[in-house]
Amino acid sequence: MGLLVACGGACGGSSGTSYTPVLATTDATGTLYTLDMGALKMVIDASMGARITEFSLDGTNVLTGPDVDPENYGGTYWPSPQSSWCQSGTGCWPPIGPIDSRTYTGSFDPTTNVIQLTSGTALIVGFPDSAVTVTKQFTPVPASGAVDVTYTLSNVSPSVAISVAPWQVSRVQAAGGLTFFASPDGSATYADGSDPAFTFTDAGSDLWYASSAVATDSKALADGSGWIAHVTAGGLLYLLAYPDIQPSEAAPGEAEVEVFTGPEADYQEMESQGAYTTVPPGGTLVWTVRWKLRRVPSGTSVAVGSAGLVSLTNATLAE
Repeated sequence: MGLLVACGGACGGSSGTSYTPVLATTDATGTLYTLDMGALKMVIDASMGARITEFSLDGTNVLTGPDVDPENYGGTYWPSPQSSWCQSGTGCWPPIGPIDSRTYTGSFDPTTNVIQLTSGTALIVGFPDSAVTVTKQFTPVPASGAVDVTYTLSNVSPSVAISVAPWQVSRVQAAGGLTFFASPDGSATYADGSDPAFTFTDAGSDLWYASSAVATDSKALADGSGWIAHVTAGGLLYLLAYPDIQPSEAAPGEAEVEVFTGPEADYQEMESQGAYTTVPPGGTLVWTVRWKLRRVPSGTSVAVGSAGLVSLTNATLAE
């Protein structure tokens, strides 16, 4: 049971990969920011919610673009729970515009190559008269072959406290992918309406999902251990690490790890959340996710329960 992905000549392991030199730049419009780290590259579109539109190794991007879905693509940030985005508390969609898809402003530091972008002021409808901004900071960590993405939600209201959790969403190609994460209890719950065929397999203390066709929008929620990984059909390991939380710390109706896919089978969401926190007026909620991208060594089994993938993931987390 599982998915086997053949790694041809492109999957040669990460030995010899360089993450220097490091260079942050912006295009002539001042809205498209690029962080080059040798073989690793991250591109951020400030005009589209400071969304991460590219995270690539040797030119291969693991994130989907607007050609797959014109609204739901790349990597973004939301406040959790989703029920706070609208008055009814159910079916709240789309995400909050100033945070998810409108223009951020900022700059990069040519000395440190750190990019910092800030949203306009946003209202979280579930907290009447609230006012927040989100700052996204992109910090190169060449010694670890990583980019630290730090999200700071600032409560700029003079009087309204809010209770939220940080939430990162990354869209990857669904076809041929394999998603997995460490699971303390080996169980997942499924959102109402999910396809019964959308299931995770508990193997070796991890939960695994081999991408497959579904008839309806499907979502799984689970406790994790501070990381989630996805292997692409082309043999790249996309690894996200963040502070682990306990189930009791998750936002209402949410979880530390969430995975979504739909019947179009065009993209899959890897979703991570931090602790549900009350942010007083003038307060901030800061959360960092470390992004890494590695080649899967040739000969490694890319299948549910693969010991080789677990070993590669553990080694990459330790870097």
